[in-house]
Amino acid sequence: MMLTDFHAESSGRPFAVALIALRIVVAAFFVVIALKNLAGDEQMAADFARWGYPDWFRRVTAVLQILGALALLVPATCFFGGLLLTGVLLGAVATHLRHDPLVASLSPTVVLVLVAISAWPMRPPLLR
Repeated sequence: MMLTDFHAESSGRPFAVALIALRIVVAAFFVVIALKNLAGDEQMAADFARWGYPDWFRRVTAVLQILGALALLVPATCFFGGLLLTGVLLGAVATHLRHDPLVASLSPTVVLVLVAISAWPMRPPLLR
């Protein structure tokens, strides 16, 4: 399957192209964040430590982000990549709600909505 394959019912071409572009942008966002985590970005490492997470958890999160981002780009796995990223984002929202001011949870919530918008049209036939 190609990146341009699209299975959402009754979608016009502009809508399909917009969803593909959104998937690419969201995937790129996660890859950039994950690479910063894997490279040991000082601010990210400090945040994970401040939240009480061990350093290995930061690396595992980064790997999950990369796997989810790559899966989001492949039509056959897009929905499942979205599910994986949704899990990561729910953890991020919960972490921010617990440890940071309320406004800090806004960013991962917006990204969560973008993941849902990009992955839901690619859901398996069983969920249609």
